[in-house]
This record gives sequence, C-alpha cells and structure tokens, in this order.
Amino acid sequence: MASFLMVLPLALVVGLGVLFRRIGLLDERTVSRLNSILYWAALPALLFRSILGVGPGILSEPNLFWAVHSTFLIVPAIALSLARASTSDRRRLAVSVLTSIRSNNVFMGIPAVTIAMGQEGLMALSLYLAVSLLGYNFISITWAQLVLSGKLTARSLLGTLLQLLKNPLIVACILGVAGASAGFSKLPFWLDAAVKMVGDTGSGIALIALGASIRFDDLGEALRSTWRDSFFKLFLNPALVWCAFLVWPVDPVLRNAVVLTSAMPAAVNSFVMAHSMGMDHEYAGKIVALSTALSVFSLPIWIWLLGI
Repeated sequence: MASFLMVLPLALVVGLGVLFRRIGLLDERTVSRLNSILYWAALPALLFRSILGVGPGILSEPNLFWAVHSTFLIVPAIALSLARASTSDRRRLAVSVLTSIRSNNVFMGIPAVTIAMGQEGLMALSLYLAVSLLGYNFISITWAQLVLSGKLTARSLLGTLLQLLKNPLIVACILGVAGASAGFSKLPFWLDAAVKMVGDTGSGIALIALGASIRFDDLGEALRSTWRDSFFKLFLNPALVWCAFLVWPVDPVLRNAVVLTSAMPAAVNSFVMAHSMGMDHEYAGKIVALSTALSVFSLPIWIWLLGI
C-alpha cells in the first residue's frame, strides 16, 4: 500500500492533464508550448542545478557508466529477438528496439524518483542522467536505424551525434558536469535562486503536459497489439539494469534511483522520433499510452522490490 501511495500523486497530476485536455483548458497548441518551455527552460535548469550540486565527485563512478551503457547495448538486442517472434515488419521491429530502453526518465522519472526517494534520490538521478543521457539517446537511435535500414554509415552516426549535441537537456548535463568537475558546486545566490525557480516549475507541469499529450482513448486495442513491448519496457528492462549492477555494483541509493528510472514507461518522444525516422509511429504511440497507463501498477511493484 505504501508503494502505491508513492505513485498515486503522479497518477493524479497526470490525470489532471487528461482532464484539462478533455474540457478544453489545454489544446494541442497549448500543450506544445508547455512542452517547449519544459524542454528549453524548466527541465534543463533543474538538471543543470542538480548535477552541479553533486560536486567534483561526479565522474567518480565508473561502475555506473559501465552498468548503464552495457544495458543500452544489450537490452535492444534482447528486445529485437523477442519481437521477431511476433512480426517481421522492420518498421515495427525498429519501434520495439527504440522503446526498449527509452524511458520517460525526465518528464516522469524526475517527479517519481523525487517523491519516492526525496532529495537524495534526485541527486542520484541527476548523476545518472549526467553519465548516461548522451549514450542513452545515441545508442537507442543507432539501434533503431540499424534495424530499420539494415545498415549504418559514418555519416548517419555523425549526424545523430550532432543533433543530440543541440538537445538542451544534454547541453545542461554537459555544462553541469563541466561545472561540477571544475569545483563550482553552487552558483552565485542571485543566479542560483533564478535557476531554482525555473527548475522548480518543471515536475508538476511535466506531468500535466504528459497527461494532456498522450491519447488513452483505446487502451484495449493497445493492450492486444503492444503488450509484449510494454511488458518488456516496464519489467524486463529494469530487471536487466538491476542485474548489471550485480556485475558493476554502486551505492544502493544510486542503484535504486537508476533501476526505478529504467522502470518508467516509454518516453513520449519515442512517438515523434518513430514518425521522423519512418518507423511505425502509430505502434509507438500505443506503446507510450499503454506503458504509461500500466505504470500506475508496475511502479509500486518496483518500489516494493527495491525496498524504497
């Protein structure tokens, strides 16, 4: 019961976003603008400030790097093998690979970990994002390109990397790591207060925007067609991440924050990426909707298993 109550605030705020969309308070254009504010300002500010607060020891966890990047490389291969049992459609297989490791680790992960684990969990999550965000994006997109086209080129890899370096979340992580490594653990008061105010708006707005962005209209059909990929994302992916930490152990708080973040539903931007890359974007949208709905039940299980 306690683990369910930790997730209940998330469900309520996401539900508020669903309600706002249904009554017309939030339309598609407004949600798009909210997401832009989150993407370009609120969430980068939150990430930058949290990573900076970790201090000079931010690059002192090599086991974290190896554990998470090994799963980024291995988990999509396992997802591909399982997906091939039900389809041979490259466009759908690419979606299965893409969503296997792309968790909603910022828009939903930050609020969830903060509620479940407090400030200590947020600092651990910030360290994880600083170490992993570039590799997480680059490897998942590269895997999807490989499955979709059957080949990779140096030009496509370079193009992917250059696009990622324009991502404000990744830029915020890089700046935070650079500042923390240089010993700047805190900004001047006046600037820190401003960054904190912008960052503090992120969690609640992110959950409202999430509820307003996802279409939960036909979960029955989504369950029939995407249950394997949704189950993989919510259970097998975090289980494999947990196993990786048996090989490369880290502090239990850090491990729990990473595993819990890996148990988040499929990232909303998976739908956008699938559309832009020529994958089965409708299938991707169904995975996002179903995994988000089912996470109300799966996240309490993980909170209980992790002993949070």
